[in-house]
Amino acid sequence: MVLSPLLLEHIEYLRKNHVIDVSEAEAEIFIVFHDYILPKNIWEIDETDLLIITHPAYPNPKIDMFWVEPHLKLKNGKTPKAAATFENKLGRNWQRFSWHLGNWNPGKDNLITYLNDVNERLSKSEAE
Repeated sequence: MVLSPLLLEHIEYLRKNHVIDVSEAEAEIFIVFHDYILPKNIWEIDETDLLIITHPAYPNPKIDMFWVEPHLKLKNGKTPKAAATFENKLGRNWQRFSWHLGNWNPGKDNLITYLNDVNERLSKSEAE
């Protein structure tokens, strides 16, 4: 697997605070954050594995959506908004958060900034 130097740099930076596995399949790069800590008082569980998918041309293509496993429910037992779809990736059943950023500028947006956006989404207790 050949990752772009910039993606390698960003993954190494994030490994200071996260356990990360990286794999590649079908022209996609799968980045799994193990035991990802969730914001308090929103979710039924405290941590999950988080999957973010990017592409070999990183950071040019916009990163879109993210996946979690095990599946997340809000403290009230409801399914989070736009997270009712499940997909098999890496031999696991992941819950997809169909969540899309409006704009993506590869000059300033990257895996690190996207992870901040994921955290922002996971900090909201929106239900369908």
